[in-house]
Amino acid sequence: MRSRSGFFLFRRAKNRFAVRQRTRRAVWGGPNICLYVLRAPSRGLLTTFFLFVLASATTAHAGAVDDCNQVRDLVRQLRGCTAYIQSHPDHPGNLATAFLNRANIYARRAQYEKAFADYKRALELDPSNPLIPYNMGNAYLDRGQPARAAEAFTLAVNLDSGFALAYFNRGIARQRLGDRLGASEDFRRTLELDPNAEQARQQLGLNPRQ
Repeated sequence: MRSRSGFFLFRRAKNRFAVRQRTRRAVWGGPNICLYVLRAPSRGLLTTFFLFVLASATTAHAGAVDDCNQVRDLVRQLRGCTAYIQSHPDHPGNLATAFLNRANIYARRAQYEKAFADYKRALELDPSNPLIPYNMGNAYLDRGQPARAAEAFTLAVNLDSGFALAYFNRGIARQRLGDRLGASEDFRRTLELDPNAEQARQQLGLNPRQ
């Protein structure tokens, strides 16, 4: 499966989350992107982790790319992404991918300042990719900064108006900010985009879909 940038998109999951698979069609009209929806029951938050696989690499970069693309060993992945970034490649899309993958590693380690620096750099390189602010928003929520999270999710839905997960997580952020009306609007929009989104139904106090 390729994104509009020509990169293969794969899924990554944390073992401590319950997983169910969903698909959505990207707003730019490309092929379906497989998303694994990860739910943290204690927070009611839907989190999706994306591993972006770097496109064609030169022989000189092949080792770093292989390391940055794999997810079994985070230390190796971090080393590979960093090596690729430091090689100063002339492909902005691939460089954005490396920054995003590294940002996700830092976020999982609660090294948020490093994560946000890399998310910002990835967004500078690939400003039309809604998955970058989406992941950034999740990191802000994890850090307890719902206002910044809401801003990031707003950017994600502005880039992709059909991004149901971003609407749902913005609803969670708004809920934490005390904006009950805004949160309800986001949960309802989530259901419009995905009628099977049971977490959104629960947030609205609706009966489970039969």
